[in-house]
Amino acid sequence: MHELHVMRQVVKAVEAALEKRPQAKPVTVRLKVRSGSHLREHDPVTIQTAFELAARGTRLEGVTIELLPFAGEAWCSGCRWDGILQAPNGLCPNCGGVMLRDKEAPEVVVHEIVVEE
Repeated sequence: MHELHVMRQVVKAVEAALEKRPQAKPVTVRLKVRSGSHLREHDPVTIQTAFELAARGTRLEGVTIELLPFAGEAWCSGCRWDGILQAPNGLCPNCGGVMLRDKEAPEVVVHEIVVEE
């Protein structure tokens, strides 16, 4: 079950991102999922179940997972903008960061963590 492995990595990444905010209660985790990823082939219930299993015993228990499809041809790891890369220098038109082509983009990226303080 590759989904469980991926969700365990997501849980680790989110926990690391929240280390400096011990009072924040995570509610929702939104993930950008690369086009062509096998995760997009599964129904949301399967992904949520894998996330729940991975989050058991962590501060992410009870958190909802949302998948945001990444359908663009390029993606910026700096500002998380995705779209059609038009600049000849390969830089993001939004922040000037280096754009990754779809094949180079990671399968899953933590896009946003919604918390209650």
